[in-house]
Amino acid sequence: MATGDGAGGQTTVGVQIKFYRGVKAIANFLEMHPDTVRKLIRQGKIPAKKDTSGRWVLVNLDYYQSLQG
Repeated sequence: MATGDGAGGQTTVGVQIKFYRGVKAIANFLEMHPDTVRKLIRQGKIPAKKDTSGRWVLVNLDYYQSLQG
């Protein structure tokens, strides 16, 4: 559901927070090849972090916020 007051062109969107664990899950979410995801994570272009078991984890909200600049 999106809401907005028209002022400043801002819209508020309700987003369910989801966690993607592992490069394959992140690649599936982003519709990219796993090798591309690994490269973009190394370059800091995908805001993923390692969990305690060493797997990459991406929170969808972090990703959406990274797209805003």
